[in-house]
Amino acid sequence: MEATERVTVLLDKNFGVRLDNVSPDSPLYKLSIDSLALEELLLLIEDECAIDLADTTLTSRDTVEALMNIVRQRTATA
Repeated sequence: MEATERVTVLLDKNFGVRLDNVSPDSPLYKLSIDSLALEELLLLIEDECAIDLADTTLTSRDTVEALMNIVRQRTATA
């Protein structure tokens, strides 16, 4: 399974967010992902995808696409 697919599953399973109904340009806060939820999500992604996101500067104002781009970049270099 590709890393972005894993993120999609994590969002659905842990936060009730289904990306098939969401625009990639949607900010995370519009999906009820606040700063605390974003930190939890990043930790889940690190564990699931075996990547390091500790230095990631994402905020809840960033988009779904920005999150997926960072995951793609990190998995490509892992």
